[in-house]
Amino acid sequence: MACEPEVTVLVDKGSIGFSAAHFSIVETGSEPLHGHNYQVSLRARGPLRADGTVIDFGILKAALRAECDLLDHRMLVPTASPEVAVSEPAAGEVEVREGGRRFLFPASDTRLLPVRNTTCECLAEMLLARLRERLGEAPVRLELTVEESPGQGATVTEP
Repeated sequence: MACEPEVTVLVDKGSIGFSAAHFSIVETGSEPLHGHNYQVSLRARGPLRADGTVIDFGILKAALRAECDLLDHRMLVPTASPEVAVSEPAAGEVEVREGGRRFLFPASDTRLLPVRNTTCECLAEMLLARLRERLGEAPVRLELTVEESPGQGATVTEP
């Protein structure tokens, strides 16, 4: 009996991504507040279905765009970092303390993320988990890349 090959499909369109501000905590301290025009791409690997596809490209693109839209034009704040304290001192405000710095952002412009840092690595890991939730039990293995600039990013692959 022949083994069915797996096929990898790719969604890597320049129109899928988000622009956001953040700071990262690195070994030497923390970076200044800055932003990126992030690009997000996805690979899905699995067996060919009876219709000759692995998964509908439209489903992948819609799920990616929906997740990116949630982050677009927002301040990204890590809530799982021991170095970052987040509070809401007044309605509609988010206060972020890190090291000796204090930031006050409009809540509507802020995304509190369940990550320890807002690096490409952590953002890719979070987006991959969220994408898997959206796709449910689709029989594909996902690999997601977040680039903060062309050629500089991180890729996370499902086990």
